[in-house]
Amino acid sequence: MIFGSEAIRGFYEVPQREVGANIPYEWLIYLIMLIPVVIFLFGMWKKIEVWMLAKGESKRFDRLWDRTVSLIVNSFAQSRVIKKPLAGWMHAFLFWGFLLLFAAAGLDAVHNMIKWPHLVGNLYIGMSWIVDVIGFLGLIGVAVLAYIRYVQKPDRLNDTKSIDGWMLLLIFVILLTGYVIEGARIAAQIQQTPFLEQVPYEKIASPIGWVFATLFAGASVDGILIMHRFLWWFHMAIAFLFIGLVPFTKLWHIFASMFNYFFRDLEPSANRMVYNIEEAETFGAENIEDFGWKDLLDLDACIRCGRCQENCPAFNTGKALNPKLTLIQAMKKHLDDKVPYLLASKGTAEHDAEMAMTDEAASVNPMEQSLIYDVVTSEVIWDCTNCRACMEHCPMYIEHIPKITEFRRNLVMWQGDMPGEAQAAFTNMERNYNPWGVGWAGRAAWLDERGVREMVNLIPEDGKEFEYLLYAGCAVSFDDRYKRVGEALVKLLNKAGVSFGYLGKEEYCCGDSARRLGNEYLYQTLANQNLESFNNYGVKKIIVVCPHGYNTLKNEYPQMGGKYEVYHYTEILAKLVAEGKLKPSKSLGAKMTYHDSCFLGRHNNIYDQPRAILKSAGGSIVEIEKGRNFGFCCGAGGGRMWLEEEAFEGYKRINDTRTDQLLVPDPQMIVTNCPFCLTMISDGVKAAEAEENTKVFDVAEVLWQSMS
Repeated sequence: MIFGSEAIRGFYEVPQREVGANIPYEWLIYLIMLIPVVIFLFGMWKKIEVWMLAKGESKRFDRLWDRTVSLIVNSFAQSRVIKKPLAGWMHAFLFWGFLLLFAAAGLDAVHNMIKWPHLVGNLYIGMSWIVDVIGFLGLIGVAVLAYIRYVQKPDRLNDTKSIDGWMLLLIFVILLTGYVIEGARIAAQIQQTPFLEQVPYEKIASPIGWVFATLFAGASVDGILIMHRFLWWFHMAIAFLFIGLVPFTKLWHIFASMFNYFFRDLEPSANRMVYNIEEAETFGAENIEDFGWKDLLDLDACIRCGRCQENCPAFNTGKALNPKLTLIQAMKKHLDDKVPYLLASKGTAEHDAEMAMTDEAASVNPMEQSLIYDVVTSEVIWDCTNCRACMEHCPMYIEHIPKITEFRRNLVMWQGDMPGEAQAAFTNMERNYNPWGVGWAGRAAWLDERGVREMVNLIPEDGKEFEYLLYAGCAVSFDDRYKRVGEALVKLLNKAGVSFGYLGKEEYCCGDSARRLGNEYLYQTLANQNLESFNNYGVKKIIVVCPHGYNTLKNEYPQMGGKYEVYHYTEILAKLVAEGKLKPSKSLGAKMTYHDSCFLGRHNNIYDQPRAILKSAGGSIVEIEKGRNFGFCCGAGGGRMWLEEEAFEGYKRINDTRTDQLLVPDPQMIVTNCPFCLTMISDGVKAAEAEENTKVFDVAEVLWQSMS
C-alpha cells in the first residue's frame, strides 16, 4: 500500500509475520535509508583517502585464500577476541546479536519488496527463534561490557572517553527498542486472537518478544498500535544514526578490524626488510606518512581494549612505553590532527578550507610537531623489548614492533641519535662481529676451554661431512656462563650420534641485536657474512642455540635468500629424547619453574618441546601464572641486553620483576632456554638473595645432568 499499511491481526493459522504491518508510509524508509548509507560511504572514502597518504610499502595482496580464512575466522568466529573470556564472549554476543538482527531486518525488507523468501511455518519459527535469542544475548553483551568499563574499571581501560559510553548506550537502545516493538506487535496479536487454546507459535518463535509483550498488559489495542508505530520510526531513526556514525566514531573498528584481519601479516615473526639499502635516501619513519598504509589502518583498528598494555613488560614496570596510549593512540591522534594539512597539500579547495578551519582551532600545528620527539618520544621507542606480547594479545592484529623498529631505524641510521650503550654494541659488532667486543679470532676457543674440541667437527679445520650446522652464536663463544650450556649441548648431540659441524671463527653474529636496535645496515652486513659462510660449506640444516639467532636465521635470513631448515636446539633434543636416542639415566626430581623466552615462545610458538625435555629429566615443572604466551619478558630482547635499564619509583626492573614471578613457587631450579634470559634471571635471583635455594640452568644443562 502506498498511503496505508497492513493491519496487525491475530495469529495466523500458518505461522508467519506481516512485514511493515501498522506502519503507514513504510515505503519511505527505503528512501530515507539512502541518507545514512551515503554518509557511511563518504566516511569510508575519507578513511581510505587517509590510508592513501602513506608513502611506505605494505604488500598484503598475496595468499588470498589464507587471508579470506583469517577474515572469516577472526571476524565471524571472533576467535581472537574471545581469548579474553568474559569481555570477549560478551563482545561476540553483541557482534552476533546485532549482526543477526540487522540481517533479519534486511531479510524483512527484501521479503516486503519482492515477496521472497517466503518465511512461513516451521522455517519462520526456527529462524525467528534464533534471531530473537541471539539478539537478546547481544543486549546482555552490551550491558556486561558497560558494567566492565564503568563499574569494574580494569586498569587496561584507563582511557575511557565519553563517546565510548554514548556508543554503548546507542547500541543498547537500538536493541532494546527492537524488542519493545516486537512485544507491542505480539501484544496486539494476542488481544485480537479470540481463543488461545494452543500455545501460540510466537511464544516459541519470539520468546524474548513474548516476555516484552507483558509490558503492554491491560493496554488497549489502539494504544498498543500507536506505541508500536511511534517506536518503529524511532527505532529506525537511531539505527540510521548508527550507520551514519560508523566511519566517524569508534564504531569504525567494525570494518577496520575486518580489513586488518584480511591484510594482517601472515609471515613468520620477522622485522621488515629494507631492500636496496645502499640506494635508500632515508631510513625508517620520521613522519606519520612515512609508514605504510597497513600501519595507518592499524591506528584505525585499535579499539583501546588495553590488552597490549596489560601484557607489556615495559608498561608494567613503570616505563614510558604504553603500547596503547603512548604508541598507537598517540600516533592516531597525530595522524588525525595532521590529515587536513596533508590533504590540503593536494591543493583542492575543499581541503584548503578544511585546513584553514583546523589551523584556527589547533593550539599546535601538527606539521611542526616531531613525530619521534613530540608525539612518540625517544624514551617510548627505546623502552620496547620486542617481546611481542602486545602483538600476541591484540585482538585486531595491530603490528606494534615494526613501528618501533622503523622509529629506531630513523634515530640510528638517519639522525645518529641513540643511547651510548647501543653505539658501543654496534662498534663491537662492526669490529669483532659480536656485541661483547671480544676478539673475533677466538670465537672457537670455548671448545678447548670446555674440553669438547674432540667432539666437534670444526668445519674449516676438520673438513668432515655433516648433516647439521651447529650455529653456537655469540653467547656460547664469549659468555663464560653460557659456554657451559654449549658444552652440555655438544655432549648431548655427540652422545645421540648427531652429525654436526661448527664454523668457528667463520661464524658471525646473527645480527639480531643490530637490527632490533635500528641498525639495519649493520644487520645486513653481518647476515651477508653468515650467508656466505653457510653457502660456501653447503649448509642445509642448522641447529641454533640462542632463540634470537634462531628467529633471525629461520624467519629473517630468507628475506636475503638464506633458506635453510632451521631448528632451535630444544626441538632437536626433544626429538632425540622421543626417539630414545637420549635416555636420561637418573631422575633429578627437582621442583622447577620454566621461563618461556619471548623469541622461542611468542615469536615462534615453541612451548612444549622444552617442557618435554625437562619432564624426561625428572623435573617437576610448576607452571606459573605468567607462562607460555602470557610469559613475562626478561627485559633483554629488542637489543636491550646491551642497554641500561632504570628502575622507576614503585617498580622493579623487568628482569627482577620476572624473577620474582618465577620464585613464587619456591623452586629448586629456574630453567631457561636463552643466553640473554639466563643472564637476566641469574641477576634477578642474586638481587632477590635466593641463590642458596634456587639455581638457574639452561634446558640443555638440566638434560645433561640427568644423563651423567
